[in-house]
Amino acid sequence: MKGSTQCTQGHQRNKSLIVALITLGIFSGCATSPVEPEPPQASIVIDDTVVDTSVLLAEQAYISDRQLYIQFRHLSDTINSYAILTGPDETPAAAPSSTPNLQQAVEQYNDLPLVQLSYLDPEQWIEHTHKLQALPIAGVALWREFRDRLLAGITPRKPGTGVVVEFLKQEEMFFYYDNRGLLHSIPVHHKPAGLSTSKTFKFSELLADATPLLSEYILAARGNNAPALLFNTGDNADFGYPFIYANRDTGQVVFLRRLPENLECCDPSTTFLPDALAHTTRSHIDGLLRQPVGSVARLFTLVSFKLVDTATPKPVVFLKDQPIPPVSDNEPMDPDKWEQELSELAYSPLSQGSIEYLVDGAAFFNRLIDFIKSAEESIDIRLYIFDNDDYALKIADLLKQRSKEVEVRVLIDGLGTISAAAALSPSTPENYEAPPRIIRYLESDSEVKVRTVLNPWLAGDHTKTILIDKRIAFLGGMNIGREYRYDWHDMMVELRGPVVDEIQTNFEKAWRLQTFLGEVWASFYRAGEPVNPPQANDIAIRLLYTKPGDSQILRAQLAAIARANQRIYIENAYFTSDDIIFELAMARRRGVDVRVIIPYASDSGIIDRSNVKAMNAMLDNGIRVYIYPGESHIKGAVYDGWICLGSANFDQLSLRMNKEMNIATSNPVAVQGFLDNVIVPDFEKSVELKQPLPERWSDFLMEMIADQL
Repeated sequence: MKGSTQCTQGHQRNKSLIVALITLGIFSGCATSPVEPEPPQASIVIDDTVVDTSVLLAEQAYISDRQLYIQFRHLSDTINSYAILTGPDETPAAAPSSTPNLQQAVEQYNDLPLVQLSYLDPEQWIEHTHKLQALPIAGVALWREFRDRLLAGITPRKPGTGVVVEFLKQEEMFFYYDNRGLLHSIPVHHKPAGLSTSKTFKFSELLADATPLLSEYILAARGNNAPALLFNTGDNADFGYPFIYANRDTGQVVFLRRLPENLECCDPSTTFLPDALAHTTRSHIDGLLRQPVGSVARLFTLVSFKLVDTATPKPVVFLKDQPIPPVSDNEPMDPDKWEQELSELAYSPLSQGSIEYLVDGAAFFNRLIDFIKSAEESIDIRLYIFDNDDYALKIADLLKQRSKEVEVRVLIDGLGTISAAAALSPSTPENYEAPPRIIRYLESDSEVKVRTVLNPWLAGDHTKTILIDKRIAFLGGMNIGREYRYDWHDMMVELRGPVVDEIQTNFEKAWRLQTFLGEVWASFYRAGEPVNPPQANDIAIRLLYTKPGDSQILRAQLAAIARANQRIYIENAYFTSDDIIFELAMARRRGVDVRVIIPYASDSGIIDRSNVKAMNAMLDNGIRVYIYPGESHIKGAVYDGWICLGSANFDQLSLRMNKEMNIATSNPVAVQGFLDNVIVPDFEKSVELKQPLPERWSDFLMEMIADQL
């Protein structure tokens, strides 16, 4: 789910270091020998490489405590500026007393060390820099040499492999050695087929770990007397990162950028409202022609669950007088008995396969790109959102290219994708102009086949699966867009084995549904012979669904909560189901260790305020609540020794109305893998809530609205 992220001046105008790294040439330039300054020059400038006259070049720099002063030249102007550096041992200002470490956790979550430069007039410059310690300045050529040595050192020599380096949420470059031992760099979306990604780095991570190499350059600049150095990167953009401060003693590396005087912001897409209205109208008319049974079933489901919820409320206030015992040391529920019961309860048979967890955008998208490049027969994509931002267009361009060689089909939810086009990620590059309609972009000059899921009664297809050659499947919470690659904490799983055949069959039926008389065509579809035979190391995996009139995911998880004896760990951003909160409170009163991870901020303001009431209610009922310091879009849970994860939120749309797909298993290795890769690290990153959060008078209204979503 994606909401209406607002476009702000500072966020919208990020310009990355990639301007220097690519437009000036990844491997261009060479270092010159250090040149001693002549008095009365205040700072040492190492090398005097001639570059484009529009670049920002520091000429003097001074350091005092936590203040950095830089005088730089832009065209014919000399500009005085300063920045305040947060020391590596400092912590941000404390948050409200109810969550004393939350603000610090949020600051640490945004791990990009970016600092804005503020301006000083000439008199202030003289006043502040008088008698300060001069800071050595390394010119562009020395920066290039340092950068190239750093990148060469992390690139594996093994043929067919390379590394991806992410440059400040703007671009990824793939580095690899060829058979002759020559180092190459290329945008990751353009890398040759057959090359796999062994690791992904953020460039800030590389610099932070480059203390020995930094020391070498700092010593060359000023000997043992200078612990720090300022690099000129050669960036020529107003919103770029023309200067990098590095301190060898502390390991601190800070990217410094200049903001222009006149800031402008862009408006979200103006096509959102008319497109949404047109699509909604069409959904109700065409929906009856494509899926008459499904449309009626959705309406019946909508009305029936509203009536049932009204007649049988489950507010946790009913449990107020029941004592909350300490966590007990109970034996977990029997996995074999539970799986047998689940087969009858969920009407979903067990399958087989293997699971690999891909946590966050770097792990998933680099793997996805590898498989898209190497696909031999087909690429089938089913998503709630295919965004129209700059990163989504890179994936779209890759799909368009491959569509001339293999079959590429894209099935996307209409309302989800339209709403996504109206919002911008905070990290969107400056001056980016999005195409108004991603469907038209995908189909233009390509063989990509696109179908749009209709949304009768505002219900949609929230499923997220990608299939490669009918043999590899990705399933989880990620759509295609910038948020999922750079901004949000999320997860996909890579699946192989017979379970992929079931996912492929589900895609084929969903694809056929989005045509005239789609329900007829889908009902006549018969899967061919399985293409994925069981392997020796396959584990038992079950697919669970939400379909019109069939809430398997809800039934299964309510049953798991009711039967859990030892632990329940849940991570989800959308906690509006009163049924689930009530059952969690009941489980806690049985002595079960119940813990919930909810993000500091979701993509919906209504959900954020509703979550406040949900968190306070859970806290009052002995449930341990953890606030993740950022946007976590992960949807997964552990019930004793059983896990359930995928696309479904804990809200009414996901649990009763939308189409959803989760996987579930009791395999101990898979359960431990989910704990080790997701749950335990996220507990460590999060801040445990010890006191209720302040509630607003409007939160009750927000909760009522969220309960319908």
